[in-house]
Amino acid sequence: MRLSFKVWAQEATWEQLREAWIEADRGGFWDMVWLNDHLYPPKSPAHLPIMDAWTLFGGLAAITDRIRFGTMVSANTFRHPVILAKQAATLDQMSNGRLEIGVGTGWHEGEHTAFGIDLPPLRERFELLDETFAILHGLFTEEVFTFEGKHRTITEAQFEPKPVQKPRPPFVIGGTGPKKTIPLAAKWADQWNFPDFTWDLDLFADRLALLDVECEKIGRDRGEIEVSVQFRYSGDLAESVDRIRIYEEAGADHVLVSFTPPADPALPQQLAAALSR
Repeated sequence: MRLSFKVWAQEATWEQLREAWIEADRGGFWDMVWLNDHLYPPKSPAHLPIMDAWTLFGGLAAITDRIRFGTMVSANTFRHPVILAKQAATLDQMSNGRLEIGVGTGWHEGEHTAFGIDLPPLRERFELLDETFAILHGLFTEEVFTFEGKHRTITEAQFEPKPVQKPRPPFVIGGTGPKKTIPLAAKWADQWNFPDFTWDLDLFADRLALLDVECEKIGRDRGEIEVSVQFRYSGDLAESVDRIRIYEEAGADHVLVSFTPPADPALPQQLAAALSR
């Protein structure tokens, strides 16, 4: 089972993030680190500082050698898919193939309103997200790529350099929505993330079974999709260890511990030590 953590770029300095990442890279325990992607701190006062995930990952790629990294998740509304593709391919090159790409519909109305970014109705956002994954996949895997969607058009585009990872970096889709998110994960995800912020094992089992059904509908092997669970660190190391073990037994291939801000950059290594005992 893979283990990863997220120390948010909110209310944290570059020096703190750098310390956490370098220790994780050297320690050999953690497989991956994550950042969320927001312009305003989610569910916090707007004046609190938050840095850009994709820019920070350029620094991470340069100061680490082993650990993988990705967005959990990027807001699809922030970037045209071709710009996202270029950022992702560049980071995959810089890190020698350690990037994983998490993208979601976008949801934070306050940041969209404040910065003049369009937040379409939810149905349209899912259409746009489906097209983004199609465009990313096409640009990463085809020599010349053309796409005609409801919202986006790509015409005989050449895209170089390609990512290091073949056929492309893994796609990550998070969420539990049975009508839109789970079918989209069945179609595109290399990793489906279950965000568990209420400690609901029954919901996890239900959505995992639904993912099996949706994969069967489209003829995809569900075993191709890594199942991950994300939960927020409560401040109790022993409780976190128990929770990781329980989700492993419940069928998770990957557990992500989110250290919500302001977080001590030493916490990931403290949890690693507790898990190793």
